[in-house]
Amino acid sequence: MSKDKKYLESASVGMALMDAVPVLLFCGSAFFVGSIFNSVLFKIGAILCIAAGASKVLWKLILATAHKNIVILNRQFPYVMGGGFLIILLSLFVGHNSINMRLVWKNVSAFPGNILFIIGIICMIAMFIFTIFMDASSKRDNYIEQGVNLAAQLCFFLGVMLIWYASDYYRADETALTALNGSDEVNIINIANGNIILFDGEGTDAALIFYPGAKVEYTSYAPLMLELAENGIDCFVVEMPYNMAIFGLNSADKLIKKYSDADFISNVKSVGIDAAKVSINNSFPYTHWYIGGHSLGGAMAASYASKHTDELDGLVLLAAYPTASLDADNFKVISIYGSNDGVLNRDKYNDSLKYMPADFNELVIDGGNHAGFGSYGAQAGDGEEKISREEQWRQTTDEIVNCILNKTIVKVRQAEHTALNSMTEQEKEALISSLDKFTQLLNGATHIIKE
Repeated sequence: MSKDKKYLESASVGMALMDAVPVLLFCGSAFFVGSIFNSVLFKIGAILCIAAGASKVLWKLILATAHKNIVILNRQFPYVMGGGFLIILLSLFVGHNSINMRLVWKNVSAFPGNILFIIGIICMIAMFIFTIFMDASSKRDNYIEQGVNLAAQLCFFLGVMLIWYASDYYRADETALTALNGSDEVNIINIANGNIILFDGEGTDAALIFYPGAKVEYTSYAPLMLELAENGIDCFVVEMPYNMAIFGLNSADKLIKKYSDADFISNVKSVGIDAAKVSINNSFPYTHWYIGGHSLGGAMAASYASKHTDELDGLVLLAAYPTASLDADNFKVISIYGSNDGVLNRDKYNDSLKYMPADFNELVIDGGNHAGFGSYGAQAGDGEEKISREEQWRQTTDEIVNCILNKTIVKVRQAEHTALNSMTEQEKEALISSLDKFTQLLNGATHIIKE
């Protein structure tokens, strides 16, 4: 008895409809991939694969309802489907220059996408084995085959949806990219293949691990991190899987372990640092650790901090709030948000105050908004900023540095540069001397108040 006749004996409408679900899932996956990867070849390959699957579903429906075996609808499957997949693979090679392969691989290999794709591949291999060895006349074997196919296509669909969702995010602007060049005081070090950026300033034992906001490119916070590093707090900015800190909650673990090690210099290769750069500012190892973040990144940082108050000195929340207690001995919490923030849920923020230490520091930046902590343009749903981004970064830096280092920052504003340039060297020296004395007085006053 031929395999087609065996199928005829076992065919049912339920089986045909079950076979249709993986086809629909593949169709969805192809649509979302096609919206990211605009390739004619890919679309042709996807259409062929969908047509092959749809034809086989139609064949099964006709078998089950009319008891007719239209052979071509079945026999075409391995050839049309195989040809479609070959064209899809070809499209990736032909159009690879238009794809950010680093970004694609990062998203495919990150949790939970990697688990979904691994399960999908295993199921596809299993289905291939089933196709060769299954009993075509057995309804049980046919349902198992299609169940495995359904699991495979569902995993691929969810993985593709995750990547598609992550592909739409707020990108760092030119100001942020310029800040990545560092400054005379701050060296930029790429760690873990560029997934972490260290802003290494001079003469500090304090470091801040920073989690970016949801769907915000991590480099967008470079201007703020640069300013913090220039004023005594080195900063690690972590790139999150799918630009969602919820998938990188424990990213701080490895950093704290490696950078607190007294033998750090001997371990630099294990964390991917160019050893030649380590001695530039020589700030390692760190003895005071802080974690912080913006928006969802701040919430995830708070979640991490609530479980690691013994390892951390404090938490920095930018337009964010905790969901677990942060009340621990000698644990600092700094909360900063803009008065015009249209994204931060004020009701939830106010409710979260019960988790804060009694002596936490809070700053509301007058005229600041949600996106003002980064440099990535306007954010959907946000309020209008009434101050410049530079001013919001300055106030944020002032508050963090003052709370962490007990140090007041005195800076000359951009508008005053022209006046400075017109001064004689003697006048500049006199001004600098006066500013130094003023800074010392302010630091002294701050210390007395803290005492």
